[in-house]
Amino acid sequence: MCPYMVYKLPEGDFDSVATRFSLPVRALAYSPSGTNLAASGDDEGIKLISAAESKVFRTFRAAPYTRSLAYDPESEFLGSVSAEGTLQIWDMANGKITYAQKKVDVTSARRNGIAWHPDGGSLLAVPGLENDVSLFERLSWNVALTLKGPHSAAVNLVSFSPNGLYLVSAGTDQLLVLWDVGLRKALCQRSTPSTVTAVSWHPQDNSLACMSEEGSVAVWDGIVPEGHPGPHISPDSLLAQGVTSPQEGGGERGGSVDPTREGDEGMGSFIDHDMEGDMGGDAFDPGSVVKKRKGLGSRALYASAGARPQPPIQPGATLTGDSSDRRFLAYNALGCIISKEGEEYNTIEVALHDTRAHRRRMPNLNDLFRFSIASLGDRGVMYASRSSKDAPSTVMYRPFDSWAANSDWQVSLPTGDEALAVTAGQSFSAVATSQHMLRVFSPAGLQTFVMTLQGMPVALASQGHLLAAVWHAASPSATDDQCLQYAVFDVSQQQQVHHGPLPLTPGTTLSWLGFSEESLLASYDSEGVLRLRSREYGGCWVPAFVSSQQRKNSEVYWPVSLTLTQLTCIVCTATQPIPQVSPRPVLTNVALQVPVLAADASSAQLEADLLKGNLQLTHTRLQLADLVEAGEGSTEEAEQAVSVCEVALDRALLKLFNAAVRGSRLQQALEAACQLSQVRSLEGAIKLANHNRQTALAERITMFLETRLELEAAEEADQEMSPEAVLIEDATTAEDMPSSSSPRTKPSASPAPEGGAVKANPSITRKPLLSTGNLVSQLKDAASKPSGKRKAQPQSGNPFARSKVSKS
Repeated sequence: MCPYMVYKLPEGDFDSVATRFSLPVRALAYSPSGTNLAASGDDEGIKLISAAESKVFRTFRAAPYTRSLAYDPESEFLGSVSAEGTLQIWDMANGKITYAQKKVDVTSARRNGIAWHPDGGSLLAVPGLENDVSLFERLSWNVALTLKGPHSAAVNLVSFSPNGLYLVSAGTDQLLVLWDVGLRKALCQRSTPSTVTAVSWHPQDNSLACMSEEGSVAVWDGIVPEGHPGPHISPDSLLAQGVTSPQEGGGERGGSVDPTREGDEGMGSFIDHDMEGDMGGDAFDPGSVVKKRKGLGSRALYASAGARPQPPIQPGATLTGDSSDRRFLAYNALGCIISKEGEEYNTIEVALHDTRAHRRRMPNLNDLFRFSIASLGDRGVMYASRSSKDAPSTVMYRPFDSWAANSDWQVSLPTGDEALAVTAGQSFSAVATSQHMLRVFSPAGLQTFVMTLQGMPVALASQGHLLAAVWHAASPSATDDQCLQYAVFDVSQQQQVHHGPLPLTPGTTLSWLGFSEESLLASYDSEGVLRLRSREYGGCWVPAFVSSQQRKNSEVYWPVSLTLTQLTCIVCTATQPIPQVSPRPVLTNVALQVPVLAADASSAQLEADLLKGNLQLTHTRLQLADLVEAGEGSTEEAEQAVSVCEVALDRALLKLFNAAVRGSRLQQALEAACQLSQVRSLEGAIKLANHNRQTALAERITMFLETRLELEAAEEADQEMSPEAVLIEDATTAEDMPSSSSPRTKPSASPAPEGGAVKANPSITRKPLLSTGNLVSQLKDAASKPSGKRKAQPQSGNPFARSKVSKS
């Protein structure tokens, strides 16, 4: 027999035997009022016991081997989970099962501990089947959201913080994870020597007590990282105070755990010790307790926790370490920065992918500051640490090579200011701080500029002389959309290149920020959508990659670098969404593909390739135009790049043309042909049309080719007779002719072509000649008229028109 015995507190004296079980007792749960107690175990049934009388007053007919119990905060429901993983929701009024969900994990030894949200039970957190946590919505019992992340094995139990902003999960992988429920992200984690079977939040302090399956007890002190609202601060009080940033909500005693890495203090190992001394804390504040609110749905959680601005990110960094306490401070196309946590100091290693560029290996750094973020640049490394009790937030820069000694430099931020993001460029390094400051330094450590951002910094990125900054422009919207603003600066010219809102997928956060090799700003959100900032249409963001359309099964793409054609990333899994330091991760190239809506599914890939090719061609043409306008250096390389892009785009257009002809979509085929640049490409289109017996299509393409050639000839003639040429010719003639009493009248200059004067180098000025739509209409009109000599009519410029036909 296994009796259930009641003891008195605080003395711990035996009081009475409430009930007896034939087999071991596995789960106990007090009602919110403390008047009743639910007990169950390997026996059949769930017994409800009166705490005052120590008697069983009701028994629910449950299957044997119940592993966990949890009372709804409103005492309306009781949740239970059996050994095979079956979740059951009991109605306390009639004792019947309101909802049940069966699992297939029949051999698991997990406890399957569940937890209700403290706002009135709007959500029920349950260990999931895929090493995750599922949150069920009250009454509908649908899965409202899922928390996936660091756990590599089944989750054993979960527990909400007193204010419901956070959730702790303990897994059979011997890992404790703290989640931000609103942001659906893991803030920090702890490794434990054995599986945790029970947890309890401190009623006043920022601590968590844990018990292992071996019976050992430990305390995770400072579980909620600094800069985040404490586990007891009411969400209503945060909203009433107008708090819009997590850093502004840290009035409660914060922990020593940095949100970007595992903490410096806390739970190193399980030890048996006196809980009373460790659980003691500051004086109890009655106002810090969250009141139970009846009738609140799950949206109450989103309104309080989910509407907070996202915390800052450091592109290429991992928030947590692997089993050897090592993590990436930075990982990009140049190399990686690895930090190994130690008892007295951390050890930082810089590993470059191309050792030929830097033959001299940078020595390891004994990190006494415990740097939390870093950036790997072309000429050196930028580090930054959070402040502590003994030192302020510190920024350090270490160059790769230097001719002088003591080239490293470091600066300390003012008291109360924290380094949130850093980046290292070719001719500068920069740090964004919690006081909304953006400080720019030279490689030697001179502060060249300082500016104030319009909101809390989110991320920095750099390439060459370009610096990109992202910050919060406003509080998140009612639909949980982040309101971010960005700006790109040319540090060498001290100019702002462009700025504007940073678009994200609704309800997501920014996960990565960087530049492509072609110097286009790129962003990657938590939904896996990559966007490129293009100068087309006055400046817009083009979705160049959607991971959900490319990945297989539960793959997660972790961006490293990109070009206009492919994304270089590390392929992770849903259970391990961040790369591990050891073994060194493998880089994978994934082709970019703009999401298209094609009328014919068979041509969707062809249309996506066409959009991607147009984006690349437009960018190279704009780069060539910038070089011509600047008048500095040779444009031969840029002209060659434009020609290569034109050839590649013609190849994509011919594939689309062929598919349209075979599918009898002649209008689409003609549109594709009208965008071809090369003469041989147009001749190839004519051959394809004739081969497929589309004579009318071949005639129209022939008319198009002849018209464009005539217009080019007319343009070349206009250039030969331009006003400058006429004046030069007239001046030469006047010098050769003998003088006369009557002055010779100079011929009047002919008007300049539409769009301005023609530039001297026609090979560089690729002005559009014809609008595709107007040309098609013109060709139709011409085809309906009697054949004869057609006089080319100049058309107005059109942004969609291609450049003039290349005769090579």
